[in-house]
Amino acid sequence: MCRYAGKTYKSHYVCFKCRKSFKQQDVYDIIKRVEKEKVYHEPDGKVIRKVGSVFTKTETAELQKMVSEIENRTIKCPECSNVMADLGKDFKAPKKTAVKEWKIVESLFKTGKCFHSCGCDGIGYIPENPKDYETYLNDILKTYQEYLAACQKTPMEECPEKIEEINYWADKIQKIKSEIINNKFEKT
Repeated sequence: MCRYAGKTYKSHYVCFKCRKSFKQQDVYDIIKRVEKEKVYHEPDGKVIRKVGSVFTKTETAELQKMVSEIENRTIKCPECSNVMADLGKDFKAPKKTAVKEWKIVESLFKTGKCFHSCGCDGIGYIPENPKDYETYLNDILKTYQEYLAACQKTPMEECPEKIEEINYWADKIQKIKSEIINNKFEKT
């Protein structure tokens, strides 16, 4: 069973500048709480009966507006006011003094790696030192290049979205190459 199915978990937001992590409620959990308060409670706060999930048109419009605001919110660092990155429920922050590990996490985020999962399989392999990270980036680059080559060989009849897929893999490859160039971790 999925770890997140039976209990509410908060998402981890990080500030790479301050090297800090803070938990924030998930959009889904906030909406469920609002719906529960709307549906199951009378205006005086007493729970009299379960009404069901029937909303008036006005309440539905208000709820949709609230969902949009919550989904598009920006979480800012309480120390430096920079926008924080949502790294997911499975993220475990390194110690503040572990600068190399924070650089690896930031670089992973720039390449599109986040720590979102259903809780069943976990987040996969995360390199812990610069040498392992370099190997990891080169392996990912090779895999993405293979995907791009396979996509380019596929006839248009078999893959109508061929151009979009080629652009997708080319973009991923460029991000990985940029991170390989930009990361000059100290050798341990």
